[in-house]
Amino acid sequence: MVQPMTHAPPAAERHEEEEEKKVCLPGFTGLVNLGNTCFMNSVIQSLSNTRELRDYFHDRAFEAEINCSNPLGTGGRLAIGFAVLLRALWKGTHHAFQPSKLKAIVASKASQFTGYAQHDAQEFMAFLLDGLHEDLNRIQTKPYTETVDSDGRLDEVVAEEAWQRHKMRNDSFIVDLFQGQFKSKLVCPMCSKVSITFDPFLYLPVPLPQKQKVLSVFYFAKEPHKKPVKFLVSVSKENSSTEEVLESISRSVRVKPENLRLAEIVKNRFQRSFLPSHSLDTVSPSDTLFCFEVLSKDLAKERVVLLKVQQKLQVPNISISKCAACLKPPVSDEDKLKRCTRCYRVGYCNQVCQKTHWPSHKSQCRPNSEHVGFPFLVSVPESRLSYARLSQLLEGYSRFSVNVFQPPFQSGRTSPETSQSRLDVAPMPAGSVDEAVAGSSTAGSGGLVSESHSQLPEGQAEESQSSAVHSEASGSPSPSQTSLSTTRTTDSGFSESLDPHAEKETSCEKAVRPEAAVTGYQQPNESASGHTSPFYIALLDSSNKEQRLDEKEDILADLPEDTTLELVWKNNERVKEYVLVSSKELEYDEDPGSLSETARAGHFTLEQCLNLFTKPEVLAPEEAWYCPKCQQHREASKQLLLWRLPNVLIIQLKRFSFRSFIWRDKINDMVDFPVRNLDLSKFCIGQKDEMQQPPVYDLYAVINHYGGMIGGHYTAYARLPSDKNSQRSDVGWRLFDDSTVTMVDESQVVTRYAYVLFYRRRNSPVERPPRFLRPVTAESPTAAGDAASQTSSQSLFGTDLHPEGPPSLTPEVPADLFVPSSECAAPSYSNMEEVD
Repeated sequence: MVQPMTHAPPAAERHEEEEEKKVCLPGFTGLVNLGNTCFMNSVIQSLSNTRELRDYFHDRAFEAEINCSNPLGTGGRLAIGFAVLLRALWKGTHHAFQPSKLKAIVASKASQFTGYAQHDAQEFMAFLLDGLHEDLNRIQTKPYTETVDSDGRLDEVVAEEAWQRHKMRNDSFIVDLFQGQFKSKLVCPMCSKVSITFDPFLYLPVPLPQKQKVLSVFYFAKEPHKKPVKFLVSVSKENSSTEEVLESISRSVRVKPENLRLAEIVKNRFQRSFLPSHSLDTVSPSDTLFCFEVLSKDLAKERVVLLKVQQKLQVPNISISKCAACLKPPVSDEDKLKRCTRCYRVGYCNQVCQKTHWPSHKSQCRPNSEHVGFPFLVSVPESRLSYARLSQLLEGYSRFSVNVFQPPFQSGRTSPETSQSRLDVAPMPAGSVDEAVAGSSTAGSGGLVSESHSQLPEGQAEESQSSAVHSEASGSPSPSQTSLSTTRTTDSGFSESLDPHAEKETSCEKAVRPEAAVTGYQQPNESASGHTSPFYIALLDSSNKEQRLDEKEDILADLPEDTTLELVWKNNERVKEYVLVSSKELEYDEDPGSLSETARAGHFTLEQCLNLFTKPEVLAPEEAWYCPKCQQHREASKQLLLWRLPNVLIIQLKRFSFRSFIWRDKINDMVDFPVRNLDLSKFCIGQKDEMQQPPVYDLYAVINHYGGMIGGHYTAYARLPSDKNSQRSDVGWRLFDDSTVTMVDESQVVTRYAYVLFYRRRNSPVERPPRFLRPVTAESPTAAGDAASQTSSQSLFGTDLHPEGPPSLTPEVPADLFVPSSECAAPSYSNMEEVD
């Protein structure tokens, strides 16, 4: 356990300490919350566990370096106040100490900290360290210096010159311990003027990656026999693009991003397609996204046709229970109502009912389609674009999203031709489906017949004719069920991948080979078997009208680009061979690598944050840089790089974003930071001396922020590192929650609430000034000064502090406490003892 002091105090001080009762172990003293001062308490506790800073004040070395004449300081009051507070925290004589005097000193120099409003801990930390630096600045008179620009010189020369110029005005133990150096690079977008400067920094404000959302993306390979794969892809909630998703999928499936297409699916249709540059900000995690692999034109060596395919039913599944005209239900199950072939929404007993109802139904009769399953995108080389090839591809893809059942053929079921003669109404015009009623062909209703028939889809006539080719005398019975789940097809024969062996797979395509057999698919040369395809393919024109493709067409090269096709399932129960089709949940495999993607969303690493910090960015218009060559303000490209790293590195995680000087949002995402072995070699581009130790750091303190923008709370985790080895601790990890201090395990310090991180560099101790020693005898020439200093110190801090009692605070320190520099008395620990 660390001793409360690192040096042997004078006899008088030692005797005084012995009389004081120890109530806790050194380093376990909390700080009283004076009213929304948790931000200050967390900073003080973190700095009090900074080993070099603690020893610097405990060894009294700071007393010899107090600068009483610095107008930017407090005449040494802040340094003395901090030393008093630091000593109280490590004496073990208080369970909790009141930091009221230190707060008053800070408020006298920074009015924003007056009162008891909430503040940002990082802002207070920056002001406190800067105030201590000015109070301890070794430079009494600051010379005028100018910013050093590179002007084509070596970075090493410019960086050292800039650092020495900085030390000419700022030379203190705070600078030695906490300050590093940036390399700032600005590039003019107009004249390409490059400006390189080297600037000091006290802490690193690293940005966090933008908030993430997890999108579910279903990947379809260009081979239809391969089951879709579900990927979980994390993208930014703001400013995300399709390119992010395509690159993520590309890495997983080893397919070039340019051979992938992304689309959104809504209600069994293509809602929108995304180009790589399109934004995904409006896409939510609940949306359905499909990613299709397409055939590369370079690999196919010819034009590749991309076809969008949607699945629909020939007859919508709309239940009709009674006649639309007479409102009577059918007499029996066999006597079914006959539907209107245009809208399929209404049914009639016969043509008479239909003719009666037509005047009122005419205005409402419009084409109606019901889409099933999911749509898909297919790519086929132009030379192989045939109806047979399309049928194979479409049936292969469709099986993942629809159930298809083919009932056994019943002897009572008739073909379309025979069913026409069995109707108890006048014959329908040629080309209509027997189940649909379009009107009467009698002389008295000729106008109705003409008007009604003109509304019939052209495909219905072709369907009736194509259905008539079935031979009921065929010896092969109909299968009781056509299962598409066993379908296996091959792709277009071209395989493209990032795999170097992919070309070997495509070489066999040059040889002639038969098309793969697909269950339920009617090969062209098997037309005599009596078993037809359960669907037909139709082309949708610009007005969304169907144009059925010819099943005997060998080459369909005249199809335009971005054509939309419809796979129409033949579910008309009046035809001899029909199928029952229903949608089902998409069959897919989970990507094993994506299982933890949900957990990774909103989970970043400190390395990612540092990468963002060193990434070039374009300055905002209000931050435009004045280009000396253009002699105008330009929105230049700016990049910050780490050149010189300090011995104590403070990293601020920029969780708060601003808009119009108001906290707009807080990022609560997890940032995983190392407790040990933070190696910044890849980020530090300067100080490449081989004899120098690599910049490896160990964590010793963390400031946490809980809550949001309106209200929050700060706590701190901290340990006191060993003087010689930062990996070891003299006092282990503790949680500082205002006046409460508890021991914690090291595994508990990495949380999503971390806001400011404190790291100590290994193997690079800071040379501390010698301990300030003064005679303590009565004959000492400083005895009179000690008495004066004692009086001054007592007037500043008071002689009797009661940490357990209510805080007695004044809005600010009286002006007479800041004596002129000529009256600045040398401080002594005897004075400071009395305030404890």
